[in-house]
Amino acid sequence: MPTAFGQFAAAGSVVAVLWLWRHRRGMGVSDNEFWAAIWLLVASGIIGAKALFVVLGHAHYERGELRLWVDFGVGFVFFGGLLGALLAGALFARWRRLDFVRGADYFAVALPLGHAIGRLGCYAEGCCHGRNGIPVQLYEACALVLIAFICRAALAHVEAQQWSRGAAIRWYLALYGALRVVLDPLRGDGRPERFLGLSHQQGFALLAVGVALAWWLFLRRAEVRRR
Repeated sequence: MPTAFGQFAAAGSVVAVLWLWRHRRGMGVSDNEFWAAIWLLVASGIIGAKALFVVLGHAHYERGELRLWVDFGVGFVFFGGLLGALLAGALFARWRRLDFVRGADYFAVALPLGHAIGRLGCYAEGCCHGRNGIPVQLYEACALVLIAFICRAALAHVEAQQWSRGAAIRWYLALYGALRVVLDPLRGDGRPERFLGLSHQQGFALLAVGVALAWWLFLRRAEVRRR
């Protein structure tokens, strides 16, 4: 039988894909390109999330606590999945001569929306739990819904040609990165890895914020030069 997490994760994926399907014309893709991209991104996200978990949690495999194929469903790192999907999306867009940033703005809305539903599955299953009974999964789910609405507002400005393309994905990277930096210390599911007091996940989150800020500064400087 599917686990509660699996059911919520599947529901979140369906909601995200249906929202994207409604906006496929805005992304500038054909029906075939849309479904090809979706399957590619899903596969790349799973591979990326698993690969980063194996890298960070290699000790579990060395001690024989986990086996790669037998226990494949155990252990995924979100930032690995995000990176895998972004790289795959960039390569697909280059191959099909599509505007990657244009499509990324739409994914910036769908991704936190589906992710929020998936976090409800974490709460139901008891994974990614908080310290001392803190429902950190619910905190993140609520914040993700808010991020989705903010990114949708940013996308509306992009569609109205008031803001440049990439605004929504920049907001997503900055806001979700900041959210994980704040919430990660509340988690009680094991964060033994520390560098300067930060977990690996917080390090990846800060990197996401840095990318968003550097991108915004680059655009600002380019705008100043044109004046």
